[in-house]
Amino acid sequence: MKLTDFDIEFIKFKNEKATFHYKIGDAFFKIKENSLFSSGDIKGTVVCERNDGNISVKYDLDGHMNMQCERCLNDIKVGVQSERHDVLKLTQNEDLLKEENYLSVNYQVYNIYDSIYEQICLDLPTRKICKHSLNHEECEIQHPEAENTKEVDERWADLKKLIKK
Repeated sequence: MKLTDFDIEFIKFKNEKATFHYKIGDAFFKIKENSLFSSGDIKGTVVCERNDGNISVKYDLDGHMNMQCERCLNDIKVGVQSERHDVLKLTQNEDLLKEENYLSVNYQVYNIYDSIYEQICLDLPTRKICKHSLNHEECEIQHPEAENTKEVDERWADLKKLIKK
């Protein structure tokens, strides 16, 4: 899998509407360095519709991410299910082409990798804990029992008797 696999060339559209299907897995997260995630299984569908002067891009993601619980470090699966709708505007203005949602009228290629990755990040819960996993289990944290077998210095015990009087 390469970054160019996520390029959509709107010039080559035969119809005004096209649908693309992606399998987002471990190879997806290895494309870019320092990815926050490394493992998952998500099915992505991208529907592009070309209109006069703009292009509508609808994302639909459904699957799960594999990660560790932040509390107990058990492996968990966190569900990802989201929809997103972007509108890309076609322009010839060079200043507007530097902004995110503008494409050149002459060269209409748009890479959707960052949009998919961003949507996955936004759909995940802030805290990755067992309670937010697909099976909604509670964390299995074992706390050691606190022992109250403190050695008592006899001198302090005698002083405490004075306070009670």
